[in-house]
Amino acid sequence: MLEHATDDVTTLIVGGGIAGCNLAFALSKQRTGVVLLEQGRIGRQGASTLPIALLNPHRGRSAQARPLDRAGLQAFWQVNAELVGEGLETGAHRSGVLRIAPNARRARAWRSLVAEEQETGASWLEPEQVTEPYHAPHGALLIRRGGWVEPETLLRALTTAAERRGARILEEHRLLNLERRAAGFRVTTSRGELEAERVILCTGADPNPQLPLPPLPRAAGEVVALKTPLSLALPVAGAVYGTQRRGGTFYIGGNHRNPEQEDPEAPTKLQASMSWFLPKLKNAERTSVWTGVRAGQAGQTPLTTELQPGLWFFGALAGRGFLCSALLSRQLSQRLC
Repeated sequence: MLEHATDDVTTLIVGGGIAGCNLAFALSKQRTGVVLLEQGRIGRQGASTLPIALLNPHRGRSAQARPLDRAGLQAFWQVNAELVGEGLETGAHRSGVLRIAPNARRARAWRSLVAEEQETGASWLEPEQVTEPYHAPHGALLIRRGGWVEPETLLRALTTAAERRGARILEEHRLLNLERRAAGFRVTTSRGELEAERVILCTGADPNPQLPLPPLPRAAGEVVALKTPLSLALPVAGAVYGTQRRGGTFYIGGNHRNPEQEDPEAPTKLQASMSWFLPKLKNAERTSVWTGVRAGQAGQTPLTTELQPGLWFFGALAGRGFLCSALLSRQLSQRLC
């Protein structure tokens, strides 16, 4: 039998990224017998372990916030307030986000959004209202209720809160086989077996051949760390995104590439793109590069679907995991309960 196993596993969540951790937290508030299985350590591997994640509902060239992203941002801050209320550090920063217009045409389109975007607290800044070191010759959209998060800190807060409500978090347990039984599933892991009534796969881009995962496009990306003396209060979102963590390091992400093909120039391209928005970062010293792979589907629509009776998949979050998974987890937990 599985080490530290429990005999009453009602719901087994496979995968300890942002989807799995949010779902464990949401389900633990409604039912007992919740177990989360993570093949490594929470916050140490996979696409959810990137150094920083932006909370920006005004995505894409149009910068028009979708209903899911608006509601996702609201749900994120609600969950964050719950965690903070329990004395947990979440790594979330409600700093606002500066979405800098790259040209005059885009500026005209974005300016017209402001009257419609009261829910996200968006406002338009003319060029003279954006001060150095930011470069915004065409103006910028300020998303006041946006922000950014330190992923590992948030994942730990979610799992700690879930454990306080009775959930079990099993780290360094890789799923090896999933077998249907009359009353549910028998799950074989690298450290033993357990039985569960229901299984939810939150495996992200992990192509585990032992699981009946839906076919999803996968994309790789980098996050570059730069050493800078600048002190930047607002994260930047544009063709690329970036923000500064405590200690001064500035992180840049936002590229997409084939995970099967390396791009040694990716860090240079990211830094060059960010230098248009923050010129003083052009020659900043590069200190590290993080690489990860994420999964999505056409239209960037997340999946919360039942693959077969009792077996669910929750994923395809692409770049919206931290923005939307709190809301999607709450909705899925209501369906399951």
